[in-house]
Amino acid sequence: MIIKKMVFNLKSIFKIKRNEMKKIYYKFVKKYWSILSYEHAKKYNFKVQFGIFKNLKMYHEISWGKGDIASKVYGIYENKIQKKLKDLNKPILIDIGAADGFFAIGSLKSKICKYCYAFEESKKSRENLLKTANINNVTTNLSILGKVTKDNFFSLLPSEIDFSKATILCDIEGGEYDFFTDDILANIKQSNIIIEIHKSDNKKNIEIDLLERVRKYFNVSIIIDNNKNFKNILPLHSLNDIDRNLICSEGRSYIGKWWHLSPK
Repeated sequence: MIIKKMVFNLKSIFKIKRNEMKKIYYKFVKKYWSILSYEHAKKYNFKVQFGIFKNLKMYHEISWGKGDIASKVYGIYENKIQKKLKDLNKPILIDIGAADGFFAIGSLKSKICKYCYAFEESKKSRENLLKTANINNVTTNLSILGKVTKDNFFSLLPSEIDFSKATILCDIEGGEYDFFTDDILANIKQSNIIIEIHKSDNKKNIEIDLLERVRKYFNVSIIIDNNKNFKNILPLHSLNDIDRNLICSEGRSYIGKWWHLSPK
């Protein structure tokens, strides 16, 4: 009996150590991914080489998502969202959670939209967004705004804005469940909306609650982040499998998911 307990305890210790080592290895991989990604972006002077946003110049001091900068350079970062924006081709983009401006400035640079209202709560990201706009010569087509809430959203936009001519892109790290109230949805029901859906620790099923709200006004289709196609991205062909897959990675803790809301 004593020997059995000792064996059990040893197995438990080894299991704990194994789990601790996995966490350490994961941190090393994340660090390597960030270094590798930055090296590839720097090689091309932080300029997008492939895809819909080709020729977009990104500011080198990154405030958000350092690890995925290479996937942006190679044109595969959230490429399904890039394609959806291009397909919609609305003259106005309202980017809620614009970060450093990849989608805001990328859409202007590639002429997917004519004007963009970019909401971003981080001061550093807003500064980078403006610098990115400057180096791409699109500042006259851009309004940079601060943190958006369900209470100030409409007051920060022009009163005469025609939402039927707008695409709204939203990535606010779980804030979407609180932001998209019935009142807001009713007033923007002529827009096309793309919302990144984040997991929530809330015990209530708030994703289902949000889905029920949006279905009152919109048709809903789901976009899943998968099938990264690098067939025509030749610089990736010469990399080993690990480096190639790290560069294609966006470092998510779960698979990316968006809803596209189209007017009924």
